[in-house]
This record gives sequence, structure tokens and C-alpha cells, in this order.
Amino acid sequence: MADTGARKRTRVRRARAVGERREAFNWQPVFIASVVAVMLSIVILVTVAADGASRGNGSPPPAEPAGPATEPATTPAAAWSSPTPTEPPARQTPSPTPNADGAIVVACGDILAPLDKQHRLPADCEPPDLERLPAEISFGGAQYLRREALDALLELFDAARRDGYSLAVNSSYRSYATQAQTYNSWVQLYGQEYADRTSARPGHSEHQLGTTADVGARGLFLENFAGTPEAAWLQENAWKFGFIISYPAGKEHITGYAYEPWHIRYVGRDVAAEVHRSGLTLREYLLQR
Repeated sequence: MADTGARKRTRVRRARAVGERREAFNWQPVFIASVVAVMLSIVILVTVAADGASRGNGSPPPAEPAGPATEPATTPAAAWSSPTPTEPPARQTPSPTPNADGAIVVACGDILAPLDKQHRLPADCEPPDLERLPAEISFGGAQYLRREALDALLELFDAARRDGYSLAVNSSYRSYATQAQTYNSWVQLYGQEYADRTSARPGHSEHQLGTTADVGARGLFLENFAGTPEAAWLQENAWKFGFIISYPAGKEHITGYAYEPWHIRYVGRDVAAEVHRSGLTLREYLLQR
């Protein structure tokens, strides 16, 4: 019986020993792991919240890796420069077509037609209202101008006379055929190069317009007229009466002709005043109209 009691006591002690080991279980690793997990969750939540806030404030999202190119991008400038199908094409002013001789033929009768080495009148162009100049201002035979140009020339000569100068005309209207003879005579006398600087080829002469005159004084004409007081007066006053010196000094590279202070062309008072104010040669002014 005593042994039985001892065995019971032994079982009780063993049971207690086992219970004691269960109560002494270490929870620290589990607790630490839980704390770490909670802290990681808080960090993740804070990061996501900050990223969402930055996007809401207009910051650009993270760049995405570029994919493979499929087609060239069209720039806005290229897109706007192309007209839409509903827009009509831009209209362009057609350029005059050169004639067979390479020159551009201008309208007969237009007193503002450009005449130079690239522009010419038709061979049969003749003004319809030519009138003969008074004999007292004509030199070397009969001279003719169109009515409007003649009226203006008489006013010009009257103004010169009041200032003490007596002017005369030694060459005015020339037909196409007459200009051909004039040009050929210069070629024979001085050669082609000199003739092209001092005489227009037929059709290219302003004299064929019937509004142009070569002026002299006291028997001094052409080169002999240059440098005279009359030439200086003409230079200063011709534009006031509608005339322009077509070939001024130092402008041969523009006009194509040497300086001719005696050669005046009527273009009307308004146009002459505009040319005078502009400082352009008559050729430049007429070509930009």
C-alpha cells in the first residue's frame, strides 16, 4: 500500500513538472515577429500614401520603359503646315512669259511700262496721239511727243526759261525701225559693248513710248550737256513736272545704261514725285509696282 501511495505521489510530481514546463514557454520570438510585421505594414502604407499625394499635386508619374517604335511621330508644326483638303490652294500671280528673243513684251500705250534690257515693246507699237513740238524748242529736225507729255514738257521749259535757261530737244519719239538704225550706227562707230551701254536695242528704247526726250542747251547735246548749269537745273526740277532722269549717275549696274543727264521720261507728276521721294531709279520703281 505504501508503495502504491508513493507511486501516486510520484505521478503527481511528474504531472506538476510537465505543467510547469508548459507555463514557462518563451513568447518573445513570436512577439518580435509580430511587431516587425506591423512596422513593415505601416511603412508600406506610408509609402503608398506619399506616392498618391505626389501624383495628386501634379508631379509626373514614374517614367515607363519605352516600347518598340512603330512609326515616326508627327510634330505639331508639320501637322499644321499641311493644308486641309477643304482649303483652296494659294493663288500665285503668273509671271510674264518671255518672247522668242528672251525678252518680255510689255503692253503698247502704257506710259508706266518698264523698258530695259529684259522688257520691250512690240515692233508695231506706235502711240496714237503724237504731236509735233514747236520749232523753237526742236533741234535737228521735227520732234514728236504724246500730247500729255508735250504739255508737261512745255511747262518744264517755261520754268527753265524763267530761271534763265533755254532748253531744246534733239531727240524724242523714235519708231522701232528708227531705233534699229540708231543702235546699229552706234555699233558700227564704237563697237557692240559700247553701244549696249549707251543705246537701247530696237523695242527696248523708252523713246518708242512717245513720252521721252533728250534735252540740251546752247547747242550742247548728249555728253556735251553733262556738267552744264542747265543739266544741274534739269536734275533738280524735272520731277516737279512729271519727268524722271531714267539713267542717273552711279546706277549703271541697275539701269543697264551709262549716265545720261539729258534723257528724261514722262511718268506723270504723282508718280514722278513718288520716284523722287523713294530714291529708287525709275526702273526699280516700275518693276516693283
